[in-house]
Amino acid sequence: MHELSLAQGLISQLKELAGVHKATRIVTVRVNVGTMAGIVIDSFTFGFNAVKTETNCVREAQLEITEVDGDELILAQVIME
Repeated sequence: MHELSLAQGLISQLKELAGVHKATRIVTVRVNVGTMAGIVIDSFTFGFNAVKTETNCVREAQLEITEVDGDELILAQVIME
């Protein structure tokens, strides 16, 4: 299931962003998933929710996914404190 590795990569990116911006908590993560990206959204969400528990700053983050045309996975917005 490549969705889990995508979720792990996203968590790594979020940890880096939190460090750069000196944030202690990620509140909301918005991503755009292309309909042709080959990503099963339920599996990606499950993977994100499973992996986020291992990282303090992301532990309570809410993932919001918007399906868009195309074949990309794009980190659209991160709200942090």
